Amino acid sequence: MKRENKLKLRQGFARLLQAVSRRKVGRFDGDVRSIAILLPERYGDCILLTKLFAEIRAALPEATIHLIAFRKVSAVFFESDPNVASIFNVKSGFFTWIRYVMNHRFDVLFNPKDSMSISFLLQSLFLRARLKVAHRHDYHERLYDRLIDKDYYDHVTERHSGLFDILGVTVPGRESIRPYVPPLPVSQSLSDFARSIAGKGYIGLNLSSASRLKYWPKENWAEFVRNYPEERFVVFASAKDHEDKLFLERELDNVLPLPPTATLGEVDLVMQELKLLVSPDTSLVHMAACHDLPVVALYRNRRNDWTRFAPLSTNHEIVVSLSDLVGDIGVDAVQQAFRKVYARLEPTNGSIGSR
Repeated sequence: MKRENKLKLRQGFARLLQAVSRRKVGRFDGDVRSIAILLPERYGDCILLTKLFAEIRAALPEATIHLIAFRKVSAVFFESDPNVASIFNVKSGFFTWIRYVMNHRFDVLFNPKDSMSISFLLQSLFLRARLKVAHRHDYHERLYDRLIDKDYYDHVTERHSGLFDILGVTVPGRESIRPYVPPLPVSQSLSDFARSIAGKGYIGLNLSSASRLKYWPKENWAEFVRNYPEERFVVFASAKDHEDKLFLERELDNVLPLPPTATLGEVDLVMQELKLLVSPDTSLVHMAACHDLPVVALYRNRRNDWTRFAPLSTNHEIVVSLSDLVGDIGVDAVQQAFRKVYARLEPTNGSIGSR
């Protein structure tokens, strides 16, 4: 089936769900003791969502957070999160899901997606809650009691905070709350590696991204590293980009080989010991925000990307391509952003000079 036909089919089904839904615009009265949140599939979105979890803990300390996961990896990511009371994977089986729907009723259900997702709409329809909340979207009308009205190009974390406006509560100390990476397994070899680079001023380079449109060529990475021979680097890469990682580690004397990372917990542990990160992928950009690690972030020429998913680190620079390809960003542009971030690390530009 062609893509446009699939889209029309999904839109038609969404309209059907709206037609059968009996939700009406309403207000929430009483204490909030349980909040169910539909869990996004991507790691970057999950990391940003942790800021909301921390804000819920601050604003509603008695409320319990329950996650509805659509992928096993998302559920595993949060299974040791102390802020999360329970996680249910909707793919646990039909009868298991039926029992879950029948046996649970929440005070609040929140759908953090602001695009059409049939899976999310279906769960929103069947899961029971006193108040159902989502972001304003054509296909969310009638399926939810309240819709969050915030500018589409506001940062995702700012848009999520609209939940508190609807609940009529304030978040104490919200300005200081950051996202976080939940406790995850870490191997001894990665623990030893992180300790070995602690306090030595290493710079992290992330080669990988969820989309080929967001890749920066390894030749550009190599040129960038060669222009700073006095700096020391470590390279992050997923399994599919392992050869590019090995190329940089083998060819460049100032790149320290990083043992393979099996979990985001291991990546996070190493990132805590860096002084700066350069990345075209927002997952690691958002992980950097957990520790307020300075960031140079590379984006496609899509306003949606560099506004809604901008870095949350205090010291950061954004480099936007002139096209829909991150690969079209020149090395000079990245170096200019790098110099600005680096200059804010120290009183002067230090050893990098004017390069």
